[in-house]
Amino acid sequence: MANTSLQRAPRPWTLWALSALVMLIAAINAALAVDHVAHADAYRALGVSYPPLLRAALALIWAGVFGALALGLARRRRWARRWFLAALSNYAAFGVLWLMIYARADFDQGRVAFQAALSALLVALAAWVMHWRRIRRAFEPEPPRDLPHAETFEHNSGEMSA
Repeated sequence: MANTSLQRAPRPWTLWALSALVMLIAAINAALAVDHVAHADAYRALGVSYPPLLRAALALIWAGVFGALALGLARRRRWARRWFLAALSNYAAFGVLWLMIYARADFDQGRVAFQAALSALLVALAAWVMHWRRIRRAFEPEPPRDLPHAETFEHNSGEMSA
């Protein structure tokens, strides 16, 4: 009979949902990068306040970061859990700073406070979800399958030292 305390916790559906949301963020950034590269001349002709190719490069970097994090979360890698909130908070801060730097119109400048508050709320929500017990348990390391019994281990270690 298998000892259930040694088995890895099942993957909760909330972890799948979180991984899908992170992959969606990666896909949106990849689409943004493709759009800005494909239509860079049109954006320049419209007189946008930012360099379109710079925006495309940064969106491509964010797509790679969030794509790797989504795969890591789905595979329950501990590094992905550790770096997810750091990447998400930096992404939120990047969005607010981008708006602050390149906002020309009064409407855009008025959105900065709203975007900052919404970003902080979403990062706090993600932190709350990542600290749920079932999410934390899903990232605990899997115990080795062939654990020797304590008596066998002591017996073998005694033979080795003799």
